[in-house]
Amino acid sequence: MNKPLISVIIPVFNGERFIAEAIQSVLNQNYEPLEIIVIDDGSTDGTADLVKSIEGNIRYFYKQNGGTAAARNMGLSLAKSGQIAFIDDDDVWVDNKLSLQMEQFNQFPETEVVIGFLLPVRTVNQASIDAVQETNNKGALVLSLGSILVKKSVFDKIGVFDEELTLSEDTDWFFRVREADIKVRINKEIVQFYRLHDKNITHDKSQVMLFLLKAFKKSLDRRRKAGLNTGSSLLDFKNVDEIMEYWASK
Repeated sequence: MNKPLISVIIPVFNGERFIAEAIQSVLNQNYEPLEIIVIDDGSTDGTADLVKSIEGNIRYFYKQNGGTAAARNMGLSLAKSGQIAFIDDDDVWVDNKLSLQMEQFNQFPETEVVIGFLLPVRTVNQASIDAVQETNNKGALVLSLGSILVKKSVFDKIGVFDEELTLSEDTDWFFRVREADIKVRINKEIVQFYRLHDKNITHDKSQVMLFLLKAFKKSLDRRRKAGLNTGSSLLDFKNVDEIMEYWASK
């Protein structure tokens, strides 16, 4: 039986330092067919030449700088598949990320989003990955777009990423997933290595908090308008079982 195509969207801005490793981790997936869509959000470094030098089913598009949300939305508009995955230009996937999560869709057809675990690391290479696996590190369940596989139809239901949010557009999207009772499953395996480095955008704590508050406010306004519970949160869970119970709750 032919497997469905998966579209992998990679937004990038001045990402020549790490993007080759991110793309290679997608090319290394033990799943096919795949299409890789790189949206260059106005890079001024060597990102374009580097991406174009990599062989594989990679579609490269350049746009004027407009933020990560706008880049992801452009990628969505170009995607040919009904299954969408995202990876940031500085992160890396495990080789079975997509096959593992597609199996969740196959076993549970009602599922619309699968969320896996991630592991924050400072060095991403085969030696560091092997070392992590040997220690049986279980990783962490974080609401990260790089850890999900999602049916494209979800965006028809809840909309695309909010381009007003320079940061926390992913948090806002997860809020809307929950508010719309989208069917979510958790796979407890590590699927993403989240690279910690000196250029992580989350280092600017004041901006992170500002846009996180904006995302909460948008969620609160939507829930009030819809007459939904305004006291719930998607953050501060004690364990995986509690999160899974939360997603399953009405």
